[in-house]
Amino acid sequence: MDALQRNMRFVAPGLLVAMIGVWVLTPTTRAKPIHGLCLVHADCHASERCLVTPAGDGFATTGECVDPCEGDLQCPSQQRCEEFVEAGQYWTLPSSGKGKGAPVGACLPGARSDG
Repeated sequence: MDALQRNMRFVAPGLLVAMIGVWVLTPTTRAKPIHGLCLVHADCHASERCLVTPAGDGFATTGECVDPCEGDLQCPSQQRCEEFVEAGQYWTLPSSGKGKGAPVGACLPGARSDG
């Protein structure tokens, strides 16, 4: 019985180390979703950009992560490449008046012009 009592002081720290190890090594859903909702580019998957359509009152609204493109052929089937402008941390409609950067393309659902 003395040996058991002497070794009990190692049980709690051992269990704590084991629990931390399991927590660290357990896979989590830390990856950003493909085509999810966003406010800025950083909210999107690394290969996507945030497309925001400003509300009529000019306030930011939730956008959607989209695939960048330079033409319809770079978009998945049933999608077309449409022109937008960079507005700092997101892309927006050229008519919104918020874009200050060069024109950029984003894949959106709709008919393609390539055939």
